[in-house]
Amino acid sequence: MTTVLDWPGKHAAFTLGRRLVSEGTSRSLGEGSSAEGTRRPGARLGAGDRGAQLRDGDGTPRTPDLRENLLLVGDNLPALTALLATHRGQVKVIYIDPPYNTGNAHTYKDHGHDHASWLSFMAPRLLLARELLREDGVLFLHLDDVESAWAQLLGHEIFGEDNALGTLIHQRAKGGGNAPSFVRGHDYIHVWGRDASRVGPFLTEKKSPAKLEMIDGRRMLVETDVLRAGFGRYARGSERRLMYEDILEVKGAKKLAEVDAKLASGEYILRPWGKAGKHAVVRVTPAEKASSKMYSIIKALGGQNDLEPLGLGGVFSYPKPVELVKALVASQTFFDPEAIVLDFFAGSGTTAQAVMAANERDSGSRSFVLVQTPEPLRSKNARAVVAAGEAASAAEVAYAGETGTASRAASAGGRATSDSGDKADRAFPTISELTAERIRRAAEIHSPGLQFTQLEVVE
Repeated sequence: MTTVLDWPGKHAAFTLGRRLVSEGTSRSLGEGSSAEGTRRPGARLGAGDRGAQLRDGDGTPRTPDLRENLLLVGDNLPALTALLATHRGQVKVIYIDPPYNTGNAHTYKDHGHDHASWLSFMAPRLLLARELLREDGVLFLHLDDVESAWAQLLGHEIFGEDNALGTLIHQRAKGGGNAPSFVRGHDYIHVWGRDASRVGPFLTEKKSPAKLEMIDGRRMLVETDVLRAGFGRYARGSERRLMYEDILEVKGAKKLAEVDAKLASGEYILRPWGKAGKHAVVRVTPAEKASSKMYSIIKALGGQNDLEPLGLGGVFSYPKPVELVKALVASQTFFDPEAIVLDFFAGSGTTAQAVMAANERDSGSRSFVLVQTPEPLRSKNARAVVAAGEAASAAEVAYAGETGTASRAASAGGRATSDSGDKADRAFPTISELTAERIRRAAEIHSPGLQFTQLEVVE
């Protein structure tokens, strides 16, 4: 039996989400679209186009290329609608860390902090997110226990309970001796697939007992006991490995032929072993392809530690650890190094850096799409960072041209300057500016020369 949530405003939230999905579908099949039903990458939108749009820094409507790294500045609801034109059914991984509904979130704070408001806020966004996923795509929804149960039921309704893939635990802290009841040291990451039957295993880098060695200039995972003489316990000091020279006698001709085939392909090599002049059968796997199943508890502490080397320490209060998001991204793109990763609650930009780190591991070309509102971040540290970045950017802007680059040349747009806004806020940088700055600085470490395009979301 599936439990279906009901709350005041549910009908309006689902109606909005379905209308936006329908509008996005109509626009993606409209003028200027390709035979596959998506608008030609890089095409300029016509004057007759309506609805959510993405615009360049000069205000010109623009449809991004599917392979671009993107930072979209604005509300994520119209941003997701606009992305349907190019990214519908193309995104392999969505990772989101939405407001935890504690009353302290920087962004989207005007939507209230009761369960009903949070659910009404999330429902249309998840409906749009589902449309952007590939058939084998997955969504990671990261949150604490305030909305965990509600979010799980909402996700089941939108994705289908049969497409729920489980819940991961993020161990994020150890301390907290002053906690009133017990130390809350973990968060939840609920996982759904667009179609669970098409989602592959969640993988991570293989670790011990295998060892990493450099062989012919390449990092290889080396396993020396892939072939055993028999099953069961071995007496201390006895040799459990089956030597190559003994395969025929112990395992027969069929097994010898199987091993010989893998020796010929390079999957196995022979290595001298022991004093009898015999050889162990050794499996060698390129390190970037050596995988094992992910464990459901992921320990990743201290997202602040990732910001310190970038000169951004103290700017954000609770950034997610790069290692955590990298593990999630890699788990579903281990053998898919050209996948697209979306985060529409980008915050400090951890997901962009995680994608770069995943690419660094296997020389991949995964791309990221981030969405972040231009919400002012009232922090002296934040203001100092952006002031320094703008000074450096002015010296390099001629090199950058139209497209943002990791050398600080991306547009610094997104500052809150609305006439209706608080004048005091205008003295502070926006979160989206700091997101862009982190992308630039992280790229200097992980991916020199990386380019990303910054576009404004317009309704």
